[in-house]
Amino acid sequence: MHSLMPTIDDASDVPVYMQLYVYIKDRIGAGQLKPGEKLPSVRLLASLLGRSRTPVALAYDQLVAEGYAVSRPRSGLFVADITAHLPEVGQPAGTGQTPPLSSRPQLADNRALPPRAYHAADAAEADYDFGYGAVDLSQFPHGRWRKLVGDCFLPENGRTLLYGDYQGDAGLREEIAAYLLHARGVRCSPAQIVVGAGTYHSLDLLLQLLRPRLGEIAAEEAVNDGVKSLLLQAGVPVKPIRLAPDGIRIEELRATSAQAVYVTPSHQFPYGMTTSIAKRMQLLAWAKAQDAYIIENDYDGEFRYGGKPIPSLQGLDSAGRVIYLGTFSKALFPSLRLSYLVLPLELLADFRAMDHSYDQLASPIFQSALRQFMRAGDFERYIRRMRIVYGRKQDAMLTAVREELGERAEVIGQGSGLHLLLRDRDGRSEEQLVAAAKSARVLVYPTSIYALAPELAAPGTVLLGYGGIPIERVGPGICRLAEAWGR
Repeated sequence: MHSLMPTIDDASDVPVYMQLYVYIKDRIGAGQLKPGEKLPSVRLLASLLGRSRTPVALAYDQLVAEGYAVSRPRSGLFVADITAHLPEVGQPAGTGQTPPLSSRPQLADNRALPPRAYHAADAAEADYDFGYGAVDLSQFPHGRWRKLVGDCFLPENGRTLLYGDYQGDAGLREEIAAYLLHARGVRCSPAQIVVGAGTYHSLDLLLQLLRPRLGEIAAEEAVNDGVKSLLLQAGVPVKPIRLAPDGIRIEELRATSAQAVYVTPSHQFPYGMTTSIAKRMQLLAWAKAQDAYIIENDYDGEFRYGGKPIPSLQGLDSAGRVIYLGTFSKALFPSLRLSYLVLPLELLADFRAMDHSYDQLASPIFQSALRQFMRAGDFERYIRRMRIVYGRKQDAMLTAVREELGERAEVIGQGSGLHLLLRDRDGRSEEQLVAAAKSARVLVYPTSIYALAPELAAPGTVLLGYGGIPIERVGPGICRLAEAWGR
């Protein structure tokens, strides 16, 4: 264990826990720390380094979150096998012990979807709304944003009021590329970015772009309901792939003939798990071997509490097989309607060759304001502030659930994002839970609408968002919910 002795640079701007995390991660990746090898305890490594336990614990938490290490109760922390079950390049789909497609879940013929349920349309509908679609605007710099938008109407900025570049404002794309490299580990040039008018708009454009290449598309078993609508309208068969605690089941994906797969690896929606590094490498190997694409939706990747946000899958891709999809709806506010695609070079050429029926994809005014907001550093400062705000809200919700519901409800998906799932242990259905809460003027939301196949829907499970509810109302809201569910 004494061989694990990183050099910590106290003069560096990089936090100690991040230096330690990178050191251990790199040694695992290089094979210098072998699978199954036990890492020193937090106490021992802190003592060897002459540091407090906090940075060591944070580094270990990050390694576990990304799948580089596994924790075994009462035994300690061990190096994970990040290359386990990697297929040989060129391995045909369907090898291994995966059940045949005919025995796995298929999409229902009825493609009608219920109205989207993100949050109440009217505050009078409930006393406590745990909707997922709302965000906290109490910390938003309204005055600064108002000035940036107003500047677009100055005479010298008149071009902002005309039609814009259909790929997006060049300056904004530069800012997005720089931010993504720093914050999400995405490697791209501004030329690879296409700015869109919201996630669904960008995904719709992408599916149009991919359609000539697709005979079949795979997706995680549960997805955002808007994404579900678009997949069902894509004009090709959609194969739902079941989820494991560390992400999508690769063996099921290999059994398909899909030319693309839709995933949310940093924070699965709605179940909240993170795809492990081993699964990420298997996913990339599959895409390379099958000449397929991975659509990575990083819808709220900035918001992880207790450690560094999980790096993107795109940053690990060396073969140009990952298409990265991001949005500013959760980071700023939903009505901004600004999103972006990062296209591999091959698809970028196809995008530019498309017959476009538009002059721009998103408002040049908002693009200009956001460009200035990012260039001045306001965006990253705001993200740091909101990570603290949302982290405190999640802590408040977890504490209230533990105190008010105890063992009656299982919490799913904590640690990141802007929502949690609660699974009822008393055997009640989703419909009963939602209806009982509503009768007490508390809004919680169904999860069955996210399942690609009805039999994949989690029983007795509801979604609670905490982004838009004031922190002082979280506890009372959960107390009311517990009463409605018969505390």
